[in-house]
Amino acid sequence: MPHANSNLATRAASLGLAGVVLCLAAFSIFGAYTIQTQIARAQHAESLHATYDRAIIAIRAEHSSVVEYLLAPSAQARLMSALAGGDTAQALRVEFLEADPIFDLMHARIEDAADVRATEALSAFAELRSTARWILIESPVIFAIGFGLLFALWRILEANHRATRETYREIEQLSKLRSEFVSIVSHEFRTPLTGIQGFSEMMRDEDLTMPVMREYAADINKDARRLARLITDMLDLDRMESGRMTLNSEPVDLNRIVTDTAAQFRLSAADHPIELHLDARLHQLLGDSDRLTQVVTNLVSNAIKYSPSGGAVELRTERAEKTVTLTVTDHGMGIPADQLEKIFDRYSRVETTETRSIQGTGLGLPIVRQIVQLCGGKVWATSDSGLGSVFHVQLPLLEPAAPAPIAA
Repeated sequence: MPHANSNLATRAASLGLAGVVLCLAAFSIFGAYTIQTQIARAQHAESLHATYDRAIIAIRAEHSSVVEYLLAPSAQARLMSALAGGDTAQALRVEFLEADPIFDLMHARIEDAADVRATEALSAFAELRSTARWILIESPVIFAIGFGLLFALWRILEANHRATRETYREIEQLSKLRSEFVSIVSHEFRTPLTGIQGFSEMMRDEDLTMPVMREYAADINKDARRLARLITDMLDLDRMESGRMTLNSEPVDLNRIVTDTAAQFRLSAADHPIELHLDARLHQLLGDSDRLTQVVTNLVSNAIKYSPSGGAVELRTERAEKTVTLTVTDHGMGIPADQLEKIFDRYSRVETTETRSIQGTGLGLPIVRQIVQLCGGKVWATSDSGLGSVFHVQLPLLEPAAPAPIAA
């Protein structure tokens, strides 16, 4: 699905970019064509206006006789006849009475045509100026919009690129987790299976006394329980992460859970004295007693496991207004600062020369986080490398029920 969305975003951005480029090109072509057309119209009108101006100048300079007689051949014939016969009066009468009106009419028509062409030329130049002004004003706006769209498309492509990088990063992380899962689970399964296989073969092939057989059977049972616990942890975490696990919510006493869990570990961890500091003001919580016991067990087991040199493990509960905080403190190896969040990821372990010899699946703390979140709380860790670690679990308190009204 993310890959399909990524391809869709890329296609949309590409089409948008092509659309912006086409719009800018169309605007440029339209502007150039409009200006060229207006310039051609203005030049044509100006040319006609100049022609009419030259005609008027010629008429005013009385270089119009040929034009006059071309327009009125009969007047030309009578004028030539009067001049040939020496009749000056007749010649003057023809010139002033017949030629001058034609001249004046032609002059008036040429001036009218010149005025019309001048008006058209002025109008063409006015349109040209208006078009140029419009293009001058609109061009920056159009190009600003275009560049804004280009920038938006660049942001889309950049976001798509980041999403692609994130997808590849997640794929690499999943591949790494798969490799770690195969490595850890194969090791954790192989160790108890080797014990089961070895002890069972000895029981089958050797003539053993009953006490020895019982001892071997106890070892086989221990390894089998370890395998069962590993499989249960894997299935539980998978159901929690997929949302298929529901808790049996009921009022529980966290102090009692902590006390009972500590009593179990005191029998098997003599090198790790367990100290309890329990808040007597603590009210009941709303949660799953078995799952909260699993939380405390995993945290105490983790504290003991990563304190190979011994040292006390301190469990403390502290009540606030609406929450209670459980802290589990050890004095072991500690956790590097850059690993404090990663340790709650599935199959994640702190890889150092000191921790390589410590068995573990990397499932305990992720299970703790999932259970705490299902209870509406949160979990986090603080640590100084080499000085120990503190795990904090904060859970909501059960709201006290409102007192029932007293009957009158």
